[in-house]
Amino acid sequence: MRKMIIALLALCAMTITAQAEPVAGYRIGAVLPLSGLFGKDGAQIKDAYTFWAEHVNAQGGVLAGGRRHPVELVIYDDASTPQRSQLLVRKLATADRVDLLLGGYGSSLVMAASAAGEALGYPMISGGASSNNLFERGYKYYFSTLGRATDEVSGVVRAMAGLSPKPRTCAIIGSDIPFTALACQGYRDQASTAGLEVVHYELFPLAMQDYNTVLAKAKASGADVLLVGSHLQVALRVMRAMKEINYSPKAVAFSYGPTVPAFVQELGPDAEGVFAASEWTPNLPYDGPVFGSAAQFATAYRQRFGREPDYVEAAAVAGAVAQQLAVQELGLTPPIDAAGRRAIMERLHAMDVMTFYGRIKFDADGANVAHPPVCVQVQDGKLACVYPQSARTAPPRYPMKPWSQR
Repeated sequence: MRKMIIALLALCAMTITAQAEPVAGYRIGAVLPLSGLFGKDGAQIKDAYTFWAEHVNAQGGVLAGGRRHPVELVIYDDASTPQRSQLLVRKLATADRVDLLLGGYGSSLVMAASAAGEALGYPMISGGASSNNLFERGYKYYFSTLGRATDEVSGVVRAMAGLSPKPRTCAIIGSDIPFTALACQGYRDQASTAGLEVVHYELFPLAMQDYNTVLAKAKASGADVLLVGSHLQVALRVMRAMKEINYSPKAVAFSYGPTVPAFVQELGPDAEGVFAASEWTPNLPYDGPVFGSAAQFATAYRQRFGREPDYVEAAAVAGAVAQQLAVQELGLTPPIDAAGRRAIMERLHAMDVMTFYGRIKFDADGANVAHPPVCVQVQDGKLACVYPQSARTAPPRYPMKPWSQR
């Protein structure tokens, strides 16, 4: 009897010890531009990853090996510097020994960061970089939930072609860094098929201060619409220069900028009527694991941050979700080793899944080839989807009001 009691006590002690044993978690690293030129953009991506991690941990963690494992983010600031971005990725992998990496923002920064990720065998999915040359390096470990930069603006061009009365001519300007220059190339390549004649084309240095001169040349061309390859700061400077020289084309569209809440916040009524390329809006009929529908994701994001999510934030979260699904399907528990990361890479190349962000299916080069772009317009201080027709929340407002009537 005494032996039986001792055995039972030992069994209970083992059970208590097993229950008290902490569950191992995943350490997930990211290098983002939290200061410098892309500081505002990088802060948005940080919010996106924080939101994903909080949501996953609120559910108990990532389900793998029959248990849920929490996630911990390790985020560094690259100060918008490519060399620093690459060094910090190496630090995450070799010193911090993170299990996984998440993608950064800005094509030049991600170009450097992903080179380190490739060399170290870490899958990296970016929701904030889409320059074509990112996909032309033969890499196996780099992916993007965005399409190629030249394709991202197709929704804008098609929206312009559907306006009434139809515009006939366009001026194209943009900064000369990879993403924005490729957006301009995309505008030009697709303009002819949309019935738009390009009457002015100019790329300018990103550090340029005199936007008035560039906009004056576009104005002198007499183009019906102005198409701009841009980041947020470029978009803001273009709009301010247009107002200064009283330049009011029938429409103006940007490859990036107006979808960021700061655009409308800083410009106020001057932002009205502006078109922008986008890859996601909350009203799209998408639904999938982790976050449910696009509308449910947007509602939860709004409750957390007090603002609408930008499509780049949605794309960043979708990248984290894709890696999460790969880990779950493979049953990889922490810590994840090199063989596990290779298996994740292979699983991502085979992935074809519907999510709150839409369909994710990566081409052999890592680009998302199953996600059609859309076009939005600022209407009454909010973004309305105007293209495609199937996702339209409001008809486009055209032509744009002159500055004196705003």
